[in-house]
Amino acid sequence: MKRFFALLCMLILLPTCSLAWEALPLGGPAPYAPIADAYGEDGLSYDDGTLSIRIEFGEAYGVKVTYVYIQLTDASQLRTALAAPYPSKKTLTVPQIAEGTNYVLAFNGDFFSYHSEGVIMRGGEMLRYNTSKKSYGRDMLIINDKGDFDFIIPVTKDNYEAYTGTPREIFSFGPALIIDGEVQEYEYRKKTSCGYPTPAQRLALCQLDTLSYLIVYTEGPEQVENTGLSIPQFTELLSSLGVKHAYNLDGGHSSTIYFNGRRINSPDTKDRKVGDIIYFATLRSE
Repeated sequence: MKRFFALLCMLILLPTCSLAWEALPLGGPAPYAPIADAYGEDGLSYDDGTLSIRIEFGEAYGVKVTYVYIQLTDASQLRTALAAPYPSKKTLTVPQIAEGTNYVLAFNGDFFSYHSEGVIMRGGEMLRYNTSKKSYGRDMLIINDKGDFDFIIPVTKDNYEAYTGTPREIFSFGPALIIDGEVQEYEYRKKTSCGYPTPAQRLALCQLDTLSYLIVYTEGPEQVENTGLSIPQFTELLSSLGVKHAYNLDGGHSSTIYFNGRRINSPDTKDRKVGDIIYFATLRSE
């Protein structure tokens, strides 16, 4: 009997994080607004028991760096939104696209609307299926139903059809900088849109562990007293952080991170209009 009451007390005292939170629907905006009390007093953190975000600032190669650490409870909390339904080429700023999505943190995606290559999926819906030779230069990042990163390189019909996972989001930009902890080597002249040797603003989405992510942003020549980073320098920085996977997203003026209604990276930089965003949302209804 004593053992029964001890077990009962343990169940009563279980923390709220042990609750079985229901996954969010894939399509459309996230259903629940951010929890106001979950934002930290420093304006650089958020924790509501289902979503944790921590923002830090640093410097590398004499360039200012923004680090955003994210921990999810469910893969459905990593979401995407478009400026307009595909195949529209309409563009808006990141906060304009994020408006109405119930985002906690939002940032630019791969701006796939400005080109026609590669395979594109958003929220489980296939938007584009192009595995032509011209797509080879764009490394494919798949975020699967478990929230893990998978890569298809090069992008070919056979390689894609051999994939056995369940994709939810597919991006066509790149290059993939780190896979399974290994820095990737490639002929940069065969890659598209990475500006390999050019110092520039950079933004990468990284996976650290299960449902654990890191966004790394570096300033560039668009900001005063910042030279920017080349792809080799950027990759070296990411490798030093011990990330499992790292994928280069649209850089330059497109690099925009919004948190709690304000731009946190290079706040004095004018927002550039883009075609799509990635964002994180809560599982809590209140």
